[in-house]
Amino acid sequence: MRIVGPYRDRSEIELDPQKAYRRGRVLDAMLRSALPAPRRGIHRGTFEAFARMDEARMVQAARKLNEP
Repeated sequence: MRIVGPYRDRSEIELDPQKAYRRGRVLDAMLRSALPAPRRGIHRGTFEAFARMDEARMVQAARKLNEP
């Protein structure tokens, strides 16, 4: 990891296991809420079509996570 700027304790690694666990739970909940619900059923298509669908889902999740 490379730190740019004034010297500060900017370690992203949490050394306390309990704090790390709580932080991980919060991040997991945040990410889970951002993902759209998967479509049900059987889908047929080309590799490119599924890649476009995956890309659209990732963009939608990123927009939801980064909204102000």
